[in-house]
Amino acid sequence: MIADHLWRTRCVILDAGVAPKFVGGLTRGRTGLVVDKELGDHRDALVASDLKGVPVLELNAAPVTVGTLREVGGFIRENGLQTVAGLGGGSVLDAVKLAALFTVDPSLNIFAERHAKRSGLLVLPPITNPKERLKTILMPSTVGTGAEVSAVACLDTAVGRRLIVSRHLAGDVAVLDAGHLATLPKHLVFEGLLEAFLRVAGTMIGSNASIFDDDGHVLIQRIVRLGQRLTREDSPMLRLAAGQLSMETHTGWALMGRDPYGAKHWYLASELAYVTGARKMTATASVIGPVWEEISKGASAWGDSRRLQRLWSMVAAAEPSVDPDPVQGIKELMWRWRITGLRHISEETLLRTTDSTIRNWGGPLPMLRGIDAFQIQHVLSAAAGGQHILPRPSGQTSSGKGKEVNTHDQQLST
Repeated sequence: MIADHLWRTRCVILDAGVAPKFVGGLTRGRTGLVVDKELGDHRDALVASDLKGVPVLELNAAPVTVGTLREVGGFIRENGLQTVAGLGGGSVLDAVKLAALFTVDPSLNIFAERHAKRSGLLVLPPITNPKERLKTILMPSTVGTGAEVSAVACLDTAVGRRLIVSRHLAGDVAVLDAGHLATLPKHLVFEGLLEAFLRVAGTMIGSNASIFDDDGHVLIQRIVRLGQRLTREDSPMLRLAAGQLSMETHTGWALMGRDPYGAKHWYLASELAYVTGARKMTATASVIGPVWEEISKGASAWGDSRRLQRLWSMVAAAEPSVDPDPVQGIKELMWRWRITGLRHISEETLLRTTDSTIRNWGGPLPMLRGIDAFQIQHVLSAAAGGQHILPRPSGQTSSGKGKEVNTHDQQLST
């Protein structure tokens, strides 16, 4: 999902190793550092320079839970912090963003608890005391999520993974240091580029035509060209460019005025990742081909086939060696970038994912409106290599065109 926000993030782009001597000038009052526990060298550089003497909390790079927020919130309160600096991947930055907001306005905790069962999306009300909001300085060590500038965050609750939206979740300052990306395994750089690419592509395919279409096409071409260049060489500056492109998917013009729920694949991939415990982009790699195939066949609830073809023609113009067919082309691009999906999707996983996707995002909700359980299980079955073909009402296809599909002796209950 994309979310417009009025809270403007100041973005700072730095050469490798500059952040430790720059961050101090961005802080306000008592400051603390929350950092991925695996980033010891980067942590030490920060606390040896501008953040010398600040309290430090180390977190595991794992999905954010209510327990995580209690830990970070306790750290904020115990140290009387006015500024929280976060260094890490999307989960660490989400933990900082959410804890900073929930700590200053405890009523948000009650709101989230009451509404978590209603859908996968939680839009937070305005905070009661915005002047007391903690300042956040967010330093990503990964590419793709754009958590440092986005107005959304993910939270795992007792009833499933929830997408939290608030204009106050966008960081006050986003600091992109090339050195922080230098230790990121290269396959995760490619996963991040794919995430940024699909954020733009998926939203454009699921939205109506816009005066900003050219901006979106140019941005995806830049992402593809950079990805192809990274297959041949690697450098801190190329990784920094990847981080900048990831940020631009949230802060640039490409997604202005789009349907905020346009990227339909995201909801299915998020549920598949939650059910299996896989990384989000591993789940995404499993479903994106089947989703695009449904769109190509005319299943308009997933997206517009003409806009998909137009968008992919822009990709082919930027990289003529890719297959001109979008379904084969996206699979080929992922293969070149060495991104693979789940090795196995069991029938139980298919059923659980279908059920949670409909419950959290479907039915009357706007995210997957018009997409039923059978369409979702059809995509998941295709992602599983056709292992699990479940029955649907006679005379229907996944795109609702009136042609029967193969059936299986198991019945999907919804």
